Amino acid sequence: MEYAEGEQRGDMDNTQNLDGPDSGEPEISIFQSSRDHYGVFYRLDIIESMPQLRIMLPIEHGALKMEMYLVRLNLQAPLHSPFADIVGYHGSPAFERGRDASLQHLLYAAAEMMKQLFWAGDLDSMTFPPEIEVRRLV
Repeated sequence: MEYAEGEQRGDMDNTQNLDGPDSGEPEISIFQSSRDHYGVFYRLDIIESMPQLRIMLPIEHGALKMEMYLVRLNLQAPLHSPFADIVGYHGSPAFERGRDASLQHLLYAAAEMMKQLFWAGDLDSMTFPPEIEVRRLV
């Protein structure tokens, strides 16, 4: 297996800073394996100053043997606007140095909320709590 620069073998909580917020590429991207659901993986991103969560689930049928869901916060959700505020704020040199770490911690918090809301929903009917929007990708 090949690993991108900065990745290490077996590192399931790998954080990378990626340039290109104007092109729709993640500003910050974090990969995690689920502690609560066997075989489930999460990808947490900040794209265009908004948190996104991709959930990869193993399944028994189909060619890929997996399903992937995109989870985003509803516009009225409590953690929707702080990301844009932090990304758009130009502050002191100390703030600028700590911006990425602050965004990562905020992303972890938002992702935990999105995960809990996702698992509280019903995949069969694609019905989820109103604080999140869920779309099946694969």
